[in-house]
Amino acid sequence: MNRTADRIEELDVLRGIALCGIFLVNMVDFSGSGLRAGTFAVRGTSIDQIVDLAIACFALTKFYLLFSFLFGVGFAVQMQRMEESGRPFVRLYLQRLGVLLLIGVAHSILLWDGDILRLYAVAGVLLLMLRRLSSRLLLLIAGGIAIAGTIYFSFVPLEDASTLMSPSSITAYSSGTYFEVVQLRASERSIIDIQIPMVFTMFLIGLVVGREKIISNISNHGFFLRRAWMITLPLGIVGSIAMLVGYNTKNPVLVSLSTHVGAPLLSFSYVALVLLNARRLRVFAYAGRMALTNYLMHSVVATTLFYGYGFGLYDKLSSTEATLVALIILAVQILLSKLWLSRYSMGPMEWVWRKLAGAG
Repeated sequence: MNRTADRIEELDVLRGIALCGIFLVNMVDFSGSGLRAGTFAVRGTSIDQIVDLAIACFALTKFYLLFSFLFGVGFAVQMQRMEESGRPFVRLYLQRLGVLLLIGVAHSILLWDGDILRLYAVAGVLLLMLRRLSSRLLLLIAGGIAIAGTIYFSFVPLEDASTLMSPSSITAYSSGTYFEVVQLRASERSIIDIQIPMVFTMFLIGLVVGREKIISNISNHGFFLRRAWMITLPLGIVGSIAMLVGYNTKNPVLVSLSTHVGAPLLSFSYVALVLLNARRLRVFAYAGRMALTNYLMHSVVATTLFYGYGFGLYDKLSSTEATLVALIILAVQILLSKLWLSRYSMGPMEWVWRKLAGAG
């Protein structure tokens, strides 16, 4: 187990990779109207369509769920450490969730409507309520939520189940002023996101994995991890193909099955692969240690580049070009994170979060 200032490096590597994957997906929405207008993977040249398909198959929802899994693992690690030191875990964690909710609300209105922090803050309260249940019962609840989500969203029209299908904001993002975009975001209706059940399911699975200290004993689970990725990777890819077919044919059953079964399987294959190769991938740990700062900076940089009140590149770049821009931004972020952490123990927004939550 590699530790840096009492941090588990493997978790930071996973967190950094999840952050990068999330940004590659979010860049599709930041840079243009492909997701909202329903032209994703059918626009541009054949190369552009291949890039879109690769992002859809290997990144869309998968890294979001991976990050959710890591939230649950982190919750368990913090709970164990604070309780061992005699600190009041429930009070301090509720304060952290409250501050995270405020940051998420501000982010969703002032910067970008695709914020995930609000959902994590609310789901974190539910996680807190279930923390004393046995691992077996937590896994049963997680399975029940996944099954219920699969059934429910099989009957929900796709247009009502995801922000990916809401085109009304395209004009505002491409040519509106900053205040017009803020007003739009503040007035948008709530949407029952198809990913919500699996976010909490991954929270619960992460809590079990963290509580059982599985990641702290990776050397003892090498055989299991190798078998796991060999099984979950092909099944997850099949699920991704089903998702693409479902969206193209407007079939909510296929989309629901792929979201609640295929996507988490592919996410778990990533967990296994990264844990087996964590030392080779440790450069991603720098971004992972500053996940909140880097996540928010994605919105600052991307909206400034693409929205009408910034450089106005919305719908001006091809899928391939936008993805290359995302990769450049990620590389710069990793470098800046490394430089920052050579002088400071945490990122600037992590420090703000900690201070506002009264964690010292």
